[in-house]
Amino acid sequence: MSNLIIDEGNTLCKAAIADNGVIVSQTAGADVDAALSQLLTSHYNINNIISISTRREKVELPDDLKTIPHTHLDAATKLPIKINYSTPQTLGRDRIAAAVGAQVLFPASNVLIIDVGTAITIDFLDRNGVYQGGAISPGPEMRAKALNTFTGKLPLVDVPDKSELAGKSTVEALQFGILNGIRFEIDGYISAYRAEMQDVKILITGGAAGIVCRADAVCEPNLVIIGMNRILEFCTKK
Repeated sequence: MSNLIIDEGNTLCKAAIADNGVIVSQTAGADVDAALSQLLTSHYNINNIISISTRREKVELPDDLKTIPHTHLDAATKLPIKINYSTPQTLGRDRIAAAVGAQVLFPASNVLIIDVGTAITIDFLDRNGVYQGGAISPGPEMRAKALNTFTGKLPLVDVPDKSELAGKSTVEALQFGILNGIRFEIDGYISAYRAEMQDVKILITGGAAGIVCRADAVCEPNLVIIGMNRILEFCTKK
């Protein structure tokens, strides 16, 4: 049985095919059509589809896929985890999927999930499979654009993969300030959670995850897709 998974994010649309729980093919593009154009040439027999979108209410499927059962992940979707959140209808579907993916990778564990993308999200799933909420802050590009937009003279900079404590130019000061700020922020969250409980797994994902990956963490770029596939399996099991 093959599942088609579509994750329409703020920057890219990712699509993948999972066969018996294993991701066997994946691609990405600017939109759904671009992401699917290459993927669907793989000739897998797709039985079910699951999708999420941060751009719109629902993903619009191509006509040739509209006859296939389609689960759009929303607040009413059945989940293999519990959600302890006062406004579940506003909870990002990518955050839900990431938490489910964390449970797949680390069952019966406390997991701190760090997603570094357009925004940075810090989420916590406890060992009982209960999502306990988290935090949201600006991602690397958003910080760079804010410094450029809301000042008169600061340039727009790219965020590097490496930094030092002190920049020797205004460009470096901006680059290192953004990158170090993100790293120190994430270090602070990890330290705070570990101060409360020693047995916390650290799971990092997102398009910019590489700038914060560390030796004591697992970096999984497909975390959201893994979680979406698990949700689809949970919803369609007989």
